Parts: sequence; C-alpha cells; structure tokens
Amino acid sequence: MNPRNLFTDFSPLSGLRSIVATLAALSVLLSGCVSTKYKMARENTPPPMLLNLAATQPPLEVALNMVIIYQGPGSWKRAAFWDEYVVTLHNQGDQPLTIASAALADPLGVTHAPGVDPWALEKESKTLERKFLDAGVGFVRYAGGGVVIVGAGAGGVAAAGIFSASAGVVAGATVIALPMYYLTVWATNSDNKAGIVAEFSRRRLALPLTLAPGETRIGSLFFPMVPSPRTLSLQWSSGTSAGDLTLPLESVHGLHVKAPTPASAGK
Repeated sequence: MNPRNLFTDFSPLSGLRSIVATLAALSVLLSGCVSTKYKMARENTPPPMLLNLAATQPPLEVALNMVIIYQGPGSWKRAAFWDEYVVTLHNQGDQPLTIASAALADPLGVTHAPGVDPWALEKESKTLERKFLDAGVGFVRYAGGGVVIVGAGAGGVAAAGIFSASAGVVAGATVIALPMYYLTVWATNSDNKAGIVAEFSRRRLALPLTLAPGETRIGSLFFPMVPSPRTLSLQWSSGTSAGDLTLPLESVHGLHVKAPTPASAGK
C-alpha cells in the first residue's frame, strides 16, 4: 500500500464559490425545470471539501474524495443518519478488476460493511450511537472535535481539483471530475421517500463491482456513523492476483467524537 496524493490543484480556492454558482445555474438550465420535491441548498451552504487521501495497490488505485456527514457540507438529505464516503476507483491494469467488498474499521477494531438500504442504515447508526454513548464515548452526529477536513474549516486542501474538466493523467496521477450532483447540492425533503431512495441508489457503488482495464469509477459507499474511523479497506481480485487495499484515516480522527472542554483538554 502506497499512500499518496491522487489529485492536483487547478485553481485557487477563492474561485470555488463562483464556479459552484455557475455549475448550479447550468444544471437548472439543462434540466429545464426543478421538481417541487427537491429544493436548492441555501446559498450560504458551503460545498463539500475535497480530501487528500489516496492509496495504491496495483492494479487498484483508490482516492477518498470527501466524507459527507449529518447536516454537513454536501449533505442532500435532512438529518441523514449515515456517513457518505465518496471514492474514486481506478483500474491501472490490463485485466478486469473486481472490487468484492469494502469495510470501515471503528476505533474498537470492529468493521462495518457499506449499507444498501437508507432506512436500515439509519437504524444501525442510531443503535451504534446508543452503544457508544453507553460505553462512555462522547458521540456526536456532526463532525466532532479535531476534524478539520469535514466542512468549511478545511482550508484549501486540494479543493479545486474537483473542477478538472475530464479524466486524465497529470504527473502520473489520475485526475477526474466529480459528477455534477456532488458539486450542486440539492436537499431532498424528508417526507419524499421515493426521491431519497432514488438519490441514494444513484450515488451508491454497488459491490461487487468490476472495472474494465483503465476504467475509473466514482461513487459513494454509505456507512453507519462511526466515530474516529481507523481505516477504509477494499478487497479486490484481478486475474490470478488478489489483495486487500487499506487506506488509513488518521485525517478524520475525531469524526463523531465530542470535542473536549478546555478544562478537560488540559488535564
């Protein structure tokens, strides 16, 4: 496993809002009309920030683009009780590559599989919330303490890389644009269950997934809310080879963990 930066910045962060606004306007024009079951996110809602996490275990290359959390930047459902890990998967090889499964490891070493049903995920997250609170873990639904890469506090971490016009190779690194719906955030009404399921299904990477030689795929792995996740791992096979690529998640340490008070932090 060889962690590295999979993305390259293309413009200053100061241009981020104007680009998103332009994309939003274009999406409305292209769609012709907007369903009354959806509403545009508030104008001052920040777009999701791009992470800087990637790993390679040839022929598989993976990047964690962003983590969309409960009522955080990029969230498209009101009170979504899950974490949406947006990833880019790339097959560097000359044979088909199959991603068999994925797993998110929590601080206790317990692994969690991505969910396939939004309502089951919500139940699982609420069960885990009670479990961690009963165990004395200061669980919170929002980002938590020490997490600087989720939300507007992310600074300029590779944010402009998502506006690459098309897939390509820059300095040996795969660069690909995220789909429009990751940039232009639409909020689904909580009572629009059909719309929620449709959006969930559109974003979700259904595993197992097979990539053709040279193919790149972007999508979401939906996990229950897990505080301070340790790793994201993917099991893969290609021809006679197989492996388990593990992406460390030190950058999101503190996710869903209540920030300590100044008094307790000094102890």
